[in-house]
Amino acid sequence: MAQGTLLIVDDNESLRSALRAYMSRVAGWHVVLVAPDSGRGLMLAAEHAPTAIVLDNRMPGGDGLEVLPALRQTCPQARIVMHTTDDSEEMRSEAERRGADATVAKGSPLDELAALLRVA
Repeated sequence: MAQGTLLIVDDNESLRSALRAYMSRVAGWHVVLVAPDSGRGLMLAAEHAPTAIVLDNRMPGGDGLEVLPALRQTCPQARIVMHTTDDSEEMRSEAERRGADATVAKGSPLDELAALLRVA
């Protein structure tokens, strides 16, 4: 079953590739867009109105927390999951305050991330 359009914003090219492959082949996302930084991610979000967004917290040129409010305003109905190495309670709270629907630690099973993206 196709899930719609997913946007992955992460500066790590190998991680973007792995997530794109998994989300399109295993998790059933119809279209998977990727962006190497928050500026390009925001531009793609405005152009394609994704159903869900995977957002890295730490990226050169603007981290995920900084761009989260703009993504939320651009895509108010999108499910946004912060994908981060900083799995602290403070980070989770701040991500939620700025508009994330969920936070998941990098290194968590990809099926856990996929499930968080599907939750209504």
